[in-house]
Amino acid sequence: MLELESRKECHLPVSMLKREYMTISRSTQIVAPDTIQHRLMQNAVRALLAMAITLSVLPISGCSSIQSASLSSPTALSAQLEQNSHPKIAGESTPLHLPVETPTPASSPTAAPTPSPFLRGPIAIGTSVAGRDLEVFQFGSGDSQRMIVAGIHGGYEGNTIRLADELIQVLTVKPDLIPTTVTLYILRSLNPDGEARSDSYKGRANENLVDLNRNWPAFWQSTWPLEGCWTYTYVSGGSHPASEPETRALMNFLLTYRIEALISYHSAVLGIFPGGQPPDPASINLAEAISKVSDYSYPPIETGCQYTGQLIDWASLQGIAAVDIELTNHEDTDLWQNLKVLEAFLAWDLTQPNP
Repeated sequence: MLELESRKECHLPVSMLKREYMTISRSTQIVAPDTIQHRLMQNAVRALLAMAITLSVLPISGCSSIQSASLSSPTALSAQLEQNSHPKIAGESTPLHLPVETPTPASSPTAAPTPSPFLRGPIAIGTSVAGRDLEVFQFGSGDSQRMIVAGIHGGYEGNTIRLADELIQVLTVKPDLIPTTVTLYILRSLNPDGEARSDSYKGRANENLVDLNRNWPAFWQSTWPLEGCWTYTYVSGGSHPASEPETRALMNFLLTYRIEALISYHSAVLGIFPGGQPPDPASINLAEAISKVSDYSYPPIETGCQYTGQLIDWASLQGIAAVDIELTNHEDTDLWQNLKVLEAFLAWDLTQPNP
């Protein structure tokens, strides 16, 4: 979308979450050796039960079979640990093995339901033209499926990717922000090839020089009138609708997981755009809810650009409430403002009027 000059907001600096810190370190899956020995000397049965509870809630893919198992005794726990090939402790040459003790009938625990992992990710839902993973993070396990997409224009709108990373970081340490009724998915970068290529206008398109927000099967055109539109360099809508692997991967994910509401982040300046041509009622309702807690323009600033092949318009045709949100500029993530947007997005309910 057209880039306009605007006032920069002042925000506290927030460092981008480094990729190596996005996943939980494998070293956090097990307790230090001296601590384990001390606990086992005091009460081996109590230590085993504590380990069972810990493993049941840790969001680590390597323990998925433990999470789904019913652990009714320390013997069963030990067997599960053996089956899952527990990782080695740093500095030791052999894996950790816990001793088995048979509890008395009075101390036998009662198996409890294992909760779903709060955090899963990164999950690769597909690959880019150049073979880079399209990474999604999942938070919560409620029935209402919602999604945030960033980086559709790669490095040119790199602050949307940094915002996604910051939201992932916040939600990892503040899980109570996710209602129990909601599952949230965050796709940190739909265009990792453009992200890797450049943080200038050269990083806007994917590896095939396709604008991924012009490639969706909704009012699609290979080219479009340039008046009022972004014109810094040549891009196309692709050889045909959904010609790009990034588009197809996200399309499949949205349909498979039956996403009900979607935010697509962009930059910069123009405001909040509801999905649909004309906008559908659900998308308008969502845009209004977000506008009440943010400073982003709504209705959005119109430049006369003809929008074709957009993600939010395709989502609208699938019955998904969808909005584009344009950040204030190309540098800032507007994190504090978008934490309010996140809260409104997670609490949004089409059946209830906006406050």
